[in-house]
Amino acid sequence: MWPIVGHEWAIDLLARSIKSRKLLHAYLFVGPGQVGKRTLAQAFAQAILCADTDVPCGVCRSCQLVHRERHPDVHVIDPEGDRVKIGAIRTMLRSVPLSPVEGRYRICIISQFDTATESAANALLKTLEEPPSTVILLLTANRVASVLPTIISRCQVIPLRVLSAQQITSALLARGVGDEHAHLLGRLAQGRIGWAISAAEDGHVLRQREQALEHVTDMAQASYTARFSWASALSKKPEGVPQVLQTLTSWWRDILLIASASSTPITNVDREATLREWASRCDVQTAKQALQAIRDTAWQIEHNANLRLALEVLMLDLPSGV
Repeated sequence: MWPIVGHEWAIDLLARSIKSRKLLHAYLFVGPGQVGKRTLAQAFAQAILCADTDVPCGVCRSCQLVHRERHPDVHVIDPEGDRVKIGAIRTMLRSVPLSPVEGRYRICIISQFDTATESAANALLKTLEEPPSTVILLLTANRVASVLPTIISRCQVIPLRVLSAQQITSALLARGVGDEHAHLLGRLAQGRIGWAISAAEDGHVLRQREQALEHVTDMAQASYTARFSWASALSKKPEGVPQVLQTLTSWWRDILLIASASSTPITNVDREATLREWASRCDVQTAKQALQAIRDTAWQIEHNANLRLALEVLMLDLPSGV
């Protein structure tokens, strides 16, 4: 059984390619962060190299080594800092011509390839143009638009979507998470099974969310001087910016849903009373403008805008006195 929550169609496609022995030389798993791309790529590697007839068994030596990232035929690359760099790609490429040690294939898993530097992407492209028959490349990317079109065209693209709150809740309950906590995380996860599992296992994840929500509510009444000070402090911790923007997005989306009397369930169910207070003081257009400002900021940051400046502009655009 594949150790994956959801994405049944993708699992079926990959399983059939193994069964029919029609494996391609490169696959690109794309979709929002923490929806299971890396987990699915690793499970696919296990299934390809598994020694059992019902793959992936998860218990054979090969499956266990892949899971622990210790398999001699599996090379894993993660970003260094915030980029996949040329040095890591060159190291991987030196092993590509070698024959597999234990299995039929050498498998290279490269996470967040949309963060690759230009030189790293070009180096990999040369291998994709003339791939060795015993090598399979498994790439993941949050933003397919940030991957070179010439690389995309040489891969089987596997687009993954967010899961339903019920799928995530059921998965957490199966892991032994308490009923109330599982249902809360199922809503807060916004379809990101990876986030939900991390939040269930590590209390720091929810504490980070609480801190982000405190900033959201504090900034509503703060002066522009205080807002700029907060933007400056946040820009010095760029790793925390995606979480803050995600929290801002979910917050203002909930306000929009309530203000417009939508039947769509809100995300921050544990803050419903506060959200309704805000919605009573905001019209639909204000909520829409706030959401657009947050999305514009995220886009600018993804396209290498000055982080502090982008956050300061956001502080000017977000409603005040709510």
